[in-house]
Amino acid sequence: MLLLLLLIANRFGLDAVLGSFLAGVVLRRWAPGDIHSLEEKLDAVGYGFFIPIFFVASGMGLDLRSIVHSPGRLILFFVLLLLVRGLPTLLIYRSALRRPERFELLFLLATALPLLVALSEIGLQSGTMLPENAAALVGAGVLSVLVFPAIATSIRRRLAPAPERVTDSDAAGPPGDQPPAARV
Repeated sequence: MLLLLLLIANRFGLDAVLGSFLAGVVLRRWAPGDIHSLEEKLDAVGYGFFIPIFFVASGMGLDLRSIVHSPGRLILFFVLLLLVRGLPTLLIYRSALRRPERFELLFLLATALPLLVALSEIGLQSGTMLPENAAALVGAGVLSVLVFPAIATSIRRRLAPAPERVTDSDAAGPPGDQPPAARV
């Protein structure tokens, strides 16, 4: 069924990613029996085999020379990830989260790589994206994965209460709680 739906998607000019997604929707709706067992098997095959191959192939195709030659594009896309994906967090969650928590979430939501790799692959294959832009976009995604979670983690550490130090006098408790032999 999956193969048939992928062929139909290809026939109508849809991308393989979209065809796969639609196949999942159809399978969920019409698959008989234990759908959770099927999901577990597909997850195992996908995450264990196909997704790593996709990222290895995408990494091999990354044009590092264009990034080195024009790093401004990478920096622009990196900043845009922060602004477009992260900045709305400050407004949307202003009544639900404290300011430091919103900034932590801002950096986590601005982190993006899988979507950018997929979109750049689609853009390159369809001819709608310049190779230099695709490389800079994926490079910004890689940089976001390296930088933004580290910033969010440092914010989380500052928010976390410091563990209280226990001294010997604190461990013994107040003098009235000590046994009579300890008071002497």
